[in-house]
Amino acid sequence: MSRVKNFLTELDDYELAYFAKFKLLTYMKETQSEIKEYLIERNLNESKIDRLISKNPKSKLNDDRVRCPRCYSDKLLKNKVEWTNTGGGIGIGDEVATWDGIGGRATYKYEVICNVCGNWLEDPNQEKPLPTSKKIFHGIWDFVIGVLRD
Repeated sequence: MSRVKNFLTELDDYELAYFAKFKLLTYMKETQSEIKEYLIERNLNESKIDRLISKNPKSKLNDDRVRCPRCYSDKLLKNKVEWTNTGGGIGIGDEVATWDGIGGRATYKYEVICNVCGNWLEDPNQEKPLPTSKKIFHGIWDFVIGVLRD
């Protein structure tokens, strides 16, 4: 059994529906074909996927697990990364990280990504592609911070 199929067997129908909707096209064509075959095996077509997403009972769960706000899965990928995007922030953590960087020391934070739907929960270096509206907001914010610092 391939690594992809191994991962897919660990997903319930709701998680698999979100995976198919949001992550399927991020894979290479050959892997996409393998995933589509598995979806057929699990009897998931496009309309059933949409139905499962709209009626996801996990959205009503109230447990203590950290869950993705999009698909409500607790299958999260947590990577410790060097925090490189420290400029422009406000707060003692940003200032300490900036001075640590100047001194040659690294500060680490966690990036957290949903392994099911690909949603970024924490993105310390702002590496996730942003929609245009957020790019404009960040540009305005950087400008304001620049004016305040001068």
